[in-house]
Amino acid sequence: MTRREDILNAIAEADRLHETHNSQARTADGQGRIDVFEMLVEKDIPILFRPLKNLLGAFVDVPAQGVMITTQRPLPVQRFTAAHELGHAALGHEASYDEEEVLTRALFYGDDRFDSREIQANAFAMELLTPRWLIAQHMRRQGWQPSDTKDPKVVYQLSLRMGSSYTATVFALKSYKIISESAVMDLQQFSPKQIKQQLIKEIEPKNWYGDIWMITEKDQGLYVEGSRSDFLIIDLQEHAASGYLWQFDQLADAGLVIRSDQSVNLHDDEIGGVVQRIVTAESDESVKGVKGHLNLREVRPWNPEESLLNSVDLDIDLLGPVRQGLHPKQLKLYLGAA
Repeated sequence: MTRREDILNAIAEADRLHETHNSQARTADGQGRIDVFEMLVEKDIPILFRPLKNLLGAFVDVPAQGVMITTQRPLPVQRFTAAHELGHAALGHEASYDEEEVLTRALFYGDDRFDSREIQANAFAMELLTPRWLIAQHMRRQGWQPSDTKDPKVVYQLSLRMGSSYTATVFALKSYKIISESAVMDLQQFSPKQIKQQLIKEIEPKNWYGDIWMITEKDQGLYVEGSRSDFLIIDLQEHAASGYLWQFDQLADAGLVIRSDQSVNLHDDEIGGVVQRIVTAESDESVKGVKGHLNLREVRPWNPEESLLNSVDLDIDLLGPVRQGLHPKQLKLYLGAA
């Protein structure tokens, strides 16, 4: 087959897996991203996390199929690496040991400098994690127009919701002709760290490894899957003039610490109007990680049980990146079968 035919075959294989996994219904129901680790578990392909030297991941096929992924990269990179290695398995490839260049530069430069199997595995991974229909789902939900994808902050937030890296999301938008070549060049001028600095503003994180999630009412039901060093910036309309206030007590219960809490009047000429309540929270260092369900409620504090005006539900999992050993889902399955 030609290289183009190889790529189309890889994309078709990823689409078949989406159909088997019922991916569109799952993401529309609030998951928001493709659970590639669950796919590997369901295929009974062991996933072993190790601090690999000079590698992001590896696929082995003898004596049986298995995947290794580095612990030295953030969760989105682990996820893309897992999808790439799953591609090798699904496409019947031989063993592969994948350096960083294969999973980054090969996305944009699919010429003869890279093995055709790596190009196929990347095409599979892109279609698996960032299919056109998933991008469309998130854009509809957020009210983003195609022109908004020229904004690096929008592309960054889109990447978080799909569980993809910023670079892979830029490539997906280019591949689906949602953005032009010139827009790709403009977006590549911004590093994720620069975008995070624009979002977090006056707060200085301990490091810049974590992500910055901008959460609004449009994220109702979202599954927020991230890392231990992530920040949540929750930006909600508040009807304070009518006595309604958002309650954020559940953040502490989930293991989050509020770093800032402010109300911003977006219409200075109006008195007693709707304000934006903006709360910035991060993981509590005293806990091992953040995982749980949040039911944020806008109520009158003196009568919270009977005065609900609005609510936002989120499922939070800030336990990434995956640490050394078997993936927790696989370990749970093996222990359950023992």
